[in-house]
Amino acid sequence: MRKLSIILFLVFTTSFTPIAAKFTVAEISPSSLAFLRFGTATVLLNIIFLLRKQSYKIDRSDIPMFLWLGALVIPINQIFFLNGVKLSFASHSGVTYACTPLFAYLISIGMDHEKFNLRRLIPILMTIVGIFFVFYDSIMKTRISDSNVILGDVLLVFAVMSWAAYISMNRNVVRKYGAVKASTIAFTIGSVMYIPIFLYDMPNIDLGRLTTPGILGFIHLTFLVSFAGYFVTTYAIRYVSITELTTSTNVSPIVTIVFSWILLKEEITYFFVIGAAVTILGVFLSQFRSKEQKAVITDTYEYNS
Repeated sequence: MRKLSIILFLVFTTSFTPIAAKFTVAEISPSSLAFLRFGTATVLLNIIFLLRKQSYKIDRSDIPMFLWLGALVIPINQIFFLNGVKLSFASHSGVTYACTPLFAYLISIGMDHEKFNLRRLIPILMTIVGIFFVFYDSIMKTRISDSNVILGDVLLVFAVMSWAAYISMNRNVVRKYGAVKASTIAFTIGSVMYIPIFLYDMPNIDLGRLTTPGILGFIHLTFLVSFAGYFVTTYAIRYVSITELTTSTNVSPIVTIVFSWILLKEEITYFFVIGAAVTILGVFLSQFRSKEQKAVITDTYEYNS
């Protein structure tokens, strides 16, 4: 029962994150939402951190790495993610973020954390083909509606790349300082970096526009994903195998697509369905790997966007 509850929570949070973001960015400026969301989560993390009586002290040589992590996890990732969701569709975000493990794997190769495995070439190519179909669907919708769907999808790809970079760069830091300390310091640095952007965007905040969906979306993004999600995923890795976690959460993009259609009335075309199916299958096949290679996936579950 405990294992099932953990899996259901993770599937729920990951599946509904793009949908919650879509509702909330319609009522709160993406630039301000990023700070309000992660600023609140950072305060809560610091409270837990202090209650545990942990120290903020880190080696001087690690300061540049923490600055990079802070920049990646909040200012860079959130600007791309929230603006991408606003311009594109929640369903597109769900499919794009499903590629996070593959992006993290490729970045880890570039950082010499892993060696390229030829057996993973086919899943990678499948994912590229799937994303191509999704982008083709976006191009068609952009032409028809004269919107910026394709730009939103490009921003979402950059959001996934920045998130994957954070995961890859964070691995050694977590091993050295522990997940709670590494995340708390990185989030605190990222929140401080974001203050000038938030102050500049403050005139665009109008809380009087908030509706029930927007409030629920903010609660989901802030308390369930950015804060509670951390502790659940850290706890989950102790009791649920990585294989079970990755297999279960592969369902998330499908749930996102279904509920994007139900709740947001998003149009689901044949091109998008083909692209989503090929992408998800490619990601699923890529996760059959050795025990050492599963380290990247383990770190992926530290946080969700």
